[in-house]
Amino acid sequence: MGKRIVPHQLRHTYASEMLRSGVEFLSIMKLLGHASPEMTMLYLDIALTDLQREFRAARSEPRHLAPQPKTQVASARASLDGVVDSLRTTQHVVEMFRRTLPNGDTRRCLDRVSNRLTKILAIARKLGTPEK
Repeated sequence: MGKRIVPHQLRHTYASEMLRSGVEFLSIMKLLGHASPEMTMLYLDIALTDLQREFRAARSEPRHLAPQPKTQVASARASLDGVVDSLRTTQHVVEMFRRTLPNGDTRRCLDRVSNRLTKILAIARKLGTPEK
């Protein structure tokens, strides 16, 4: 014999499907008429596949990253400013690649490279300031 389905279960399905469709949590809370986030959480069925999808999306389009430098290789200048721009671009590319790696030796090595690039950039910028 099959499982008995009651109309109230459709509210749970509705809430879960809205979340999977990209509707904001607070909007779902309002649509369900809930006063507290805790109550809405009781209605949501968040499966492992949902968590995996969100994790992959966060890794492919991270929102917390610094914007990419505007310097392009074609516009590189043969001057100290050009060197600084190139170093900033290199540092950005290293950081973007480092963040895609799992924790381990390669990621730690790239951490050190990024730190060294930061120090080199600081020195290069000082070279451009006039001495007193």
